[in-house]
Amino acid sequence: MKFLSILFLAVLGLVPTELRAVVLELRATQNVVGNNLTLNDLLSSSQGVSADELSASLAATPSLGKSDTWTREKIVKALPSTMQSQNIEWSGATSCVIKRPCVQMTDREVRQIITAELASHLPANSDFAIIETPGTESFPIPDGQVETQVRLASGALRNEWAEATLQFRSQGELAVTKNVRFHWSYNRLVWQAAGRINNGDSLTASTFQQVEMNVLKIPGSLAPATDFPDGKIAAHPLPAGKVLMENDWVEPVLVARNDLVTISYEHHGLSITVQAKAMANGVRNQVIAVQNLSSHKIFNARVIDQRSLVYDE
Repeated sequence: MKFLSILFLAVLGLVPTELRAVVLELRATQNVVGNNLTLNDLLSSSQGVSADELSASLAATPSLGKSDTWTREKIVKALPSTMQSQNIEWSGATSCVIKRPCVQMTDREVRQIITAELASHLPANSDFAIIETPGTESFPIPDGQVETQVRLASGALRNEWAEATLQFRSQGELAVTKNVRFHWSYNRLVWQAAGRINNGDSLTASTFQQVEMNVLKIPGSLAPATDFPDGKIAAHPLPAGKVLMENDWVEPVLVARNDLVTISYEHHGLSITVQAKAMANGVRNQVIAVQNLSSHKIFNARVIDQRSLVYDE
């Protein structure tokens, strides 16, 4: 009745603004998932409170799995100064217990999450497994719908021991970050030199054998070859037993500087070939300068085969 009288007088403009009442109905309990506590969390209804005041942060929420009790007096002290100067009327409970429910993320679940992330970076049906995640114990994450993100550290896909950062978000807010160190294996077929291969030798499958091994045990930052590099040549000597890596081959030189080459040109059904001199070495699909033997004009052409190029516009 008192509030209605004050409200009526306020409408008539007969009382100062600071005497206008604010009615707050307090909940008895509330479960929260975010990091910030607002009036919206504490109240079941209100009168005379703006949307900005209801959504403004009062304090941090309890730690995951913990609770905190907010009395009416504690709430008043946390209110914005614009509300503290007003006449506050209470209804509902005398205090509100704020709970932040959680569930435990186990070591097994952590392995499953990292395994799924590794699988997204590897070919389908790859033979890999996480061996251990030392020091990883159960830890709390928010109960309910949680968005999980995994970030593999640099070099994780090439080393037995690697690190990953797990982030758990609830309602768009970052709730938990966990760094995990893990030991894993990745078995696959590799190409291994059957005998010594000299620098510049053509690479042929007959001089290699395929063996299965844990490729993470092979030293170096580069990955072993997946498909055999047919038509390539050795970039350096390869001893017997050497696993073929991504930096072990180069494209063969199909055109040498000063070679006489044939240049093809096709346009709207017109086909022309001219003889020219290569101004530089060239490998397949490389664009190099050539000089027309007749006009001595220099232009660019792309290498397609041994001493064979096409005009490059």
